[in-house]
Amino acid sequence: MPKIVDKDEKKRNIAIASIDLFAEHGLKTSMESIAKAANVGKGTVYLYFKTKEEIIIEIWNFVDELLDNSRQEKLNEAKSNAEKLLILFDFSELEKNGLAEKLLKIYAINMSLILTLSDEGLHENYNEHSCVELNEIKKYLQAGVDCGEFIELDVDMVGKLFQKMHIGILFDSMCKHITIEELKQEFYTQLDFLIKMIKKENR
Repeated sequence: MPKIVDKDEKKRNIAIASIDLFAEHGLKTSMESIAKAANVGKGTVYLYFKTKEEIIIEIWNFVDELLDNSRQEKLNEAKSNAEKLLILFDFSELEKNGLAEKLLKIYAINMSLILTLSDEGLHENYNEHSCVELNEIKKYLQAGVDCGEFIELDVDMVGKLFQKMHIGILFDSMCKHITIEELKQEFYTQLDFLIKMIKKENR
């Protein structure tokens, strides 16, 4: 009996196998090298991905699922909405998997292609991800306001402020080539400051 191929798993495995290559060589990475790293033929890579940009999108899908799975248990156990906001921006799972530094380099490739309007697919994927992220932030901000944990605030505006802070620090880290530890220090310092500003107990 022929072996049944899980196409979604095959596609995911090709994307994961390409992470090291993209982190080291950027878009100079060839489909041949990706095929070799994934232990498949070049034709198999093209069967799942027409372009390298599509592979990058699948990498972000993998990252989203990895982070969502790691955060869910923590969110269920969190005792406050402030704690849940911190968990939304918890990327420790990427560090545990040795992916943080590599993904920051791929993120730089991703954003350069978006800023130069080089790939519509990456642009759409970024917008979709941003909408999901913003809605999650707003959900916990609104819950905090409703239960009296946070002051009355414009949830949409403050949610965007949290998101822009996150994106701004990532851009800054790429421009300055700072380490993951330095990025975390700056990020969590600013995140703590924003949360303190909206907590009712600090007023």
